[in-house]
Amino acid sequence: MFLRLYEQASVIAFMFFGLHCLLVGCLILGSAFLPRMVGALMVCAGLGWLTFSFTTLLSPPLARYLTPYIMAPGMLGEASLTLWLLVMGVNVQRWKQQASAAAQW
Repeated sequence: MFLRLYEQASVIAFMFFGLHCLLVGCLILGSAFLPRMVGALMVCAGLGWLTFSFTTLLSPPLARYLTPYIMAPGMLGEASLTLWLLVMGVNVQRWKQQASAAAQW
């Protein structure tokens, strides 16, 4: 019983994580600090995690079959954001311009 409860709780956690990735992707798309491609990949990641969680809740056998294909966009989107932040970072010049413009208000 507790293993089933744990599995359902983890599926619900993946729903929230998918929503988080989707919203972060939308924020990156509207931002000028990170490339839009990373934002698009994060939106795809969020949609992938949401698809994974809903498929697991509605049809577990189908979810087991589709899991490698559904998780691929999630891992790709998260890996792209992580690698971009580790290698390139944030555009500091644009960050300072935005901060100075916000300070004038």
